[in-house]
Amino acid sequence: MDLLISMKAEPIEKGLEPRWSTMTTPAAQTGGYFIAEFREGDQEKLRLLIMYAEILRSKLDGEEFQIELTQFGFILKKKVDQDVEYIKAWDSWVEFSRSIYEKLVDILEGSD
Repeated sequence: MDLLISMKAEPIEKGLEPRWSTMTTPAAQTGGYFIAEFREGDQEKLRLLIMYAEILRSKLDGEEFQIELTQFGFILKKKVDQDVEYIKAWDSWVEFSRSIYEKLVDILEGSD
């Protein structure tokens, strides 16, 4: 299983967003999300991963977290709290994401 951790925000002024795909300088952004994407290639483990994503969805606060199912697993998003120092919030998100990842790996490896 793979874990990808990132942060994504929406541009404040979408009209100023470039229309080409080359790398550009960052623009002012708002409404950011921390993102953890959990991916699995084995079909049986993927089925279990999706099942656990649904359980996780029922346990997490829907105002703060979002779960999106994907073809290869699921994406967990958390709104960036503007009142918390970004680096502390990021470190906390990485720790939280890795904790979930490690627990899921234990579960999926036990399913062999």
